[in-house]
Parts: sequence; structure tokens; C-alpha cells
Amino acid sequence: MAAGSIDIAMISEPSFIQVLVLIVILGSVFFFFSKKSNLPPGPWTLIPYIGFAPNIAYALYKGEPLYKFLIKLGQKHGQVFSFTALGIPFVILNDYQAMREALQDTKLNDRGEDKTLIRIFGRSYSKWNDMGPYRSFATACFRQFGIGASRFEESISKESTYLIEELANLKGQPVDLTWHFNNAVSNIISKVVFGTRFEFSDERIHRLTDLLVRHHELIGSGGLEFVLPFNIPSKIKQDLIKVDDEILAFINDMIETHRENFDPDNLNDVIDMWLNEIRLHKSDDPNSFRQPDNMPGQIFLLFLAGSDTTSNTLRWGTQYLVRYPKVQDRIHREIDTVVGRNRLPKLADKPYLPYTQALIAELHRIISLAPLSVFHVAADKTTFRGYTIPKNGVVISNLYAVMHSPALWEDPEEFRPERFLDDEGNFREPDEVIPFGVGRRVCLGEALARQELFIFFTHLLHQFKFEKISEDAPMPTLKPIEAVVIHPEPYKLRVIKRE
Repeated sequence: MAAGSIDIAMISEPSFIQVLVLIVILGSVFFFFSKKSNLPPGPWTLIPYIGFAPNIAYALYKGEPLYKFLIKLGQKHGQVFSFTALGIPFVILNDYQAMREALQDTKLNDRGEDKTLIRIFGRSYSKWNDMGPYRSFATACFRQFGIGASRFEESISKESTYLIEELANLKGQPVDLTWHFNNAVSNIISKVVFGTRFEFSDERIHRLTDLLVRHHELIGSGGLEFVLPFNIPSKIKQDLIKVDDEILAFINDMIETHRENFDPDNLNDVIDMWLNEIRLHKSDDPNSFRQPDNMPGQIFLLFLAGSDTTSNTLRWGTQYLVRYPKVQDRIHREIDTVVGRNRLPKLADKPYLPYTQALIAELHRIISLAPLSVFHVAADKTTFRGYTIPKNGVVISNLYAVMHSPALWEDPEEFRPERFLDDEGNFREPDEVIPFGVGRRVCLGEALARQELFIFFTHLLHQFKFEKISEDAPMPTLKPIEAVVIHPEPYKLRVIKRE
């Protein structure tokens, strides 16, 4: 053997003890630096950088909803805890007070780019870096068209009457109401964004609402796959590209029609206002909402948020009413007593319909439609409760954990609208009912959604009774289908006209 050479045969395979020692050393180094980072406490992980990612991937693989997985971790590590996965620090808030405190901090209210969509399209059509100016613009649009104000009640009520006509024409035949609710609710946001509503017979709105639902299903549960670079199965990737490209093509056609007919002195909808904003305030920032290329994606998100959430709450509501007929009977009696049979309910009746308000609040609480809300990102290094959240650290508000906490709610898994009534029968909604999020950046559409839900529910229950298709038919399972917005399982029921 030549001097200085190494006989490969002399090198033995690493023993179990050597491997164990190496793992312990690496784990100790990672543990030291994770402690040094001063993040909140959390599960200890052995492998640097990879961190907690395998645990998350395994939970998702088993089909365990991420929000429930995070509740289990919170029971062990505290209601404010953290972990690092694939180099990204995550801070989880399972506690209402912690959410309020954290999300009032402007430094913890950024949005991260949607890495799932970036990986699929090679770009992001949901630019979040410009969210401050965009939010102000969107708020101004909503204010311009009266969204959330009493003057918008007529628009919702008109769409509600079209829905009532469609349901009355069914004459009690079995029906899955998904399509009807999607169309009715989408028409309201369509009128605001596109300046037009679509007839129930218009195949374009059928197709658009089907695509929006499919988008949610393909994206998944709204979990960490949004920000972690997990590989997306090729079939899901291909389907999502196909679905989203078709939605964007529809939106681009609507934008082009608006461009051809644009009149700065006659702004009729959000697209008109957006085109005018771009005309008046040109921007070279590629992330600005004033960039024409970013407009279709933002309208996509606006339309998505303004349709799927409310329609799914209506679907859940009718299924709960079928399963709990005594609740439905009590609401019928309350509406008949307060409103009578000669007119439809109005927003002015709301204070006098406490049990109906309690029903809507309990639906918000028990279904927790968007259980993890929308993730926040730290704009800068931030101190929170003595801990340090680094820049670009992800903050997750587990709304489901709050609205299903045994510490806050007696028998939280039971459907019980009367929990929101005081001893005198008055409606009392605790602060912890947070379906639209918490803090400075709650859902932009909260006021619209609250108006829609009250008007649709009261109008439908004034006019109809919802029941099983037959005596021996099964009750709704009330089993959720996990997606960005939690869907109920499809269910056929009968819509019976009340005299």
C-alpha cells in the first residue's frame, strides 16, 4: 500500500452507536440554536432544517385535520407554541386573547406569498406584499357600493327573492341545494365586481361556481402546504392549473369587456374602479395591485372569498335544521310572531329575532368554516409575550381551537343555539365567536357576509320548511369535507313551501 493512501476495505460501516452519537450531536446543536432563537416552546425535533415537517406530513397523510392536530400539540406545549419546519418558524395561537394581542401588532399582519400557487404556475397571481394599499382600495370600493350598509339590503333581498322563486318551483322534489346557494350568493358579489348578475339558467355562473368549489377541494385543507415546499402530486397540480386557468380566462374576458366600455365618469362596479385606479396611479412595483397583470388574480380571490363561504354556511344551516327540527320550528314561530306572514323579514327586524341570531352564531361557532383563517407573516423581528418571532415567521390563528374550547363552551361539540341567549331570552354573542378572524385584518367581507346570512336565512325560513326526503331517509351526517373552507357532505332534502 502506497504511503498516504487509504485502504477502503479498512473502513468499516458506521455502527449503530456512531449513528446514534451523530444524531444526538446534530439534535443537540439544533436544540441549542432553537432555544437561542427565543421562540415560544414547542415540540422538540431531532433533524436540523427538516424540523417538524415529517410530523405534519404524516398527520396530513392520515387525514387528520391540521387544526385538530394543532389543538393536540397545544394541549401538550401550551396555547402559544412554535415549531420549525423546512427552515420556516411557525407560531401557533390556540388562544383567543393571544390572537387579539398578536394580531393587533402591525408587524404581525403581513401576508406571505402563496407558495403553492407559485410552485404550480411559476409565478404568484395572489400578490400579498401590497396588501396595505390594496385593502384600503377594496374597502373604498365596498363603501362606494354600500356593502355592509343598510342601503345594500335591497340588493341582497332582491337576489333572495329570485332564490325563493327557484326553490318554490321545485314543489318539494328532493334537491341538493349546493347549486342554488352557490348561484344566489355568487350573484351578489358578481353584481359588485362585474356589474351584472346571472340568471339561474345561465350556464356561465353554473360553471364558475363549480370551478370555485373545485379550486378549494384541490388546494386542500388550508394547512401548512400553503407555505411549506411539499411536493404537490402531479395529478392535483395539473387539475388545479386547468381549473384556475379557466376561472382566470372568465375574469380576463370580463375585464376586457370593461376596458372596451370604460368611462371614468361612470364607474359601475369594482372592475371599473380598479381600471380607474390604474389610470390615475400607475405603479412600477411588480407587486402592486395597480399593476394590470395582478388584477385578474386579485379579483379571483375577491370573488372566491365573497361566494364560497356564505353559500357553504347556508348549506350547513339547512342540514342542521333538518337534523334538529325543533330548532327549525322555534325559528318559524319567532319569525311568524315578529314579522307575520304578509311580508319578508328585514334587517330592521334583527334585534327582535334573538333566537334566529343565536342560530347563526351557533352555526359560525360549530362549523368553524375557515378553521385556520389566513396565515400571517411577521414583517420584521417582533417581540410577543417575551418571545421573539423572526422576520418572515408564520403566525397561525387556530379559530377552530377557540370556538371548540371546553374552557369557553359547555359541550362544545353539541349544536345548541340557546347558549347565546341570556336568562331573559336576549341574544348575547361572546367575543370568542370569531368566524371572520381577529385583529387588524379581519375578513374584508365580514359586513357583507353577516347581512347575507341574516337575510337569506330569515327569508328562507319565512317561506319554507326543510326536511328529509322521506321518513326512512337518513339524517345529514354533518361530517365535514376538509378544504380551505369546510364543506358539508352532499345531501338531498325537501324544501316545503309554508302557507
